[in-house]
Amino acid sequence: MEFFIIVLLVLLAFYLIKNDIGRGVDPHESNRLEQMRAERTERAAAKKVYQKRKIVEKEKAEADEKLAQQLKISKDNAAEKLKHRFTALKSNLPFHTSKKIPSAELADHDKQMWEEVTKLVEEQDSKKATLYFVKIRSLMDDNEYYKIGMTTAGVKARFKKSTQVELLETICSFDTELWKAAYLEYHFLREFRLYDGLSTSIGEQRPEVGFSGYTEVVRSNSVNKISEYFEELGTYNEME
Repeated sequence: MEFFIIVLLVLLAFYLIKNDIGRGVDPHESNRLEQMRAERTERAAAKKVYQKRKIVEKEKAEADEKLAQQLKISKDNAAEKLKHRFTALKSNLPFHTSKKIPSAELADHDKQMWEEVTKLVEEQDSKKATLYFVKIRSLMDDNEYYKIGMTTAGVKARFKKSTQVELLETICSFDTELWKAAYLEYHFLREFRLYDGLSTSIGEQRPEVGFSGYTEVVRSNSVNKISEYFEELGTYNEME
């Protein structure tokens, strides 16, 4: 009897061992476990990529914000410097500037001219230039006029090749930097240009036929005044 019981126990143990071994090498279970491990690895890798991307995005956003702040500060500083530059230019003018537009006749011309002046002042174009006050004769109507202008080639060279006007006399000239000369030319013309309505009131003839620089013709009754103001322009060459 005991022998029979022992045999049964051995057979039961063998059966249990066989089932355990079978379950350990089940190909379906093995594949499922392998797939789970692969999915965990993939999720971990994807999480790392996501976290890295978020870090990069955050760093880029911070860098962009810093750059934007620096650009704003730089722009504000440039605007402030430009404002001070214009203040210095205006404070050194030898005359008071008109608050009203003298005439709507050349409004578009003056607007474009001021935009060019602003650009030159902003860039502080240091090219050598000459602001001049001259007497000319128009070869278009054979009349004599007074003119204020600006050149980077020299006064005589400015008129030498002209087929429309002849230089009769250089009354005054002022050598300076281009940005200063442009500013001065604009304001001298605003104050002394011979506008259409003004020419009628003072009985002075304007050019009947346009020539190169005809918009820069100034009043003949202001020759002495303009000459005096030219003598006071030296302070502009002391400006930085």
